[in-house]
Amino acid sequence: MVMRIRASIVALAVLLSGCMPIVAAVAGTPVGLRINTSHGLGNARGAVMDAGLKPSTEVDVTASSPYDGRPFLSPNQFITDAKNVGATILSSSFSGWDYIFDSAGYLQLAHNKMLHVFAYEPRKKQPLNVPPPAAFVTVNRIGGLTGDGIEFGVPTDYMNGRGQSTTPSGVTAQMAGLIASLKYLHPEWNWFDIKAALRGTAANYTTGYDPQKYGYGTIDFHAANALKESANLPLFAPAAVVRRQSDNQIDFHVNSFRQSRRQTDVLFRFLQPPAVTLKELSLADITAMGGQQLFIGDLSTTSNFISYRVHHDEKVYFVWFTKDAEGMFSRIEPYSIIGPIKLTSKQQLYGPRVKP
Repeated sequence: MVMRIRASIVALAVLLSGCMPIVAAVAGTPVGLRINTSHGLGNARGAVMDAGLKPSTEVDVTASSPYDGRPFLSPNQFITDAKNVGATILSSSFSGWDYIFDSAGYLQLAHNKMLHVFAYEPRKKQPLNVPPPAAFVTVNRIGGLTGDGIEFGVPTDYMNGRGQSTTPSGVTAQMAGLIASLKYLHPEWNWFDIKAALRGTAANYTTGYDPQKYGYGTIDFHAANALKESANLPLFAPAAVVRRQSDNQIDFHVNSFRQSRRQTDVLFRFLQPPAVTLKELSLADITAMGGQQLFIGDLSTTSNFISYRVHHDEKVYFVWFTKDAEGMFSRIEPYSIIGPIKLTSKQQLYGPRVKP
């Protein structure tokens, strides 16, 4: 059943960092970057300078407190703190990442047009095949911990500049500084566009997401910055995870990847596991793979929760896609395939259906 850019990007001055060109913006909208305590503050400011920008007027980098690690703010408290100072990008260089943060904080971050960069240093192993986050960015140093749900890696000598670090804390703040710089340099992009540019130019994009190799892999700030139109950025699927499963029902948290290209989210069911497919797909492509469309819509402004119920026993696989206005669907990454899921029918009046 189916339910139913422009501030100018100015790049006139070329600075050199080693042998890599960095384009400095002449105009743009100032970006506020808030660091959780002062932990990593120097790395964030250094990264902004490495990008050819000023960490006071063009990217305003501030700390929630003058103390290194005290008092650390929870994600919800940190959003309130950032709002109070007009910051739209947050950075937490601490351990304790958990994939549930993305679902729990998605609506508030998306509503406030914020992005939260968080160190990939979980206290426990993350569930197998969880996707990289939508409203957060997870990152660690190359050579450090990697695993399910990580999004990027950063070499400890990245850009050979003032933002580089040999610690997870430092590279997290460095990553936040570089992302904030991209937002200043591309004021017409939203945070999802910036994530799409970084994913699409990272080391593993052509071979597919790999949690054992830092997700989308080593970032390439220069390549991402060289991209222009948001309409040409690659399309990425929502971060969809199973919240709960009962006999006849499965509940999803669907954290939409709301890049400028996106029009809606779509859920398909497969009786056999679809192949990982590292290209954008048409409806005909997905249908030929055995996909049956179950839901199409946009819940991202009001909810990131949806349920699917069955009337007959099913052993199925689910894939959530992002669809654009031209009818193209995001590619199928390894984390896109949810299943196999065994659902057992119960006596009920209606089914099968998807309900919000």
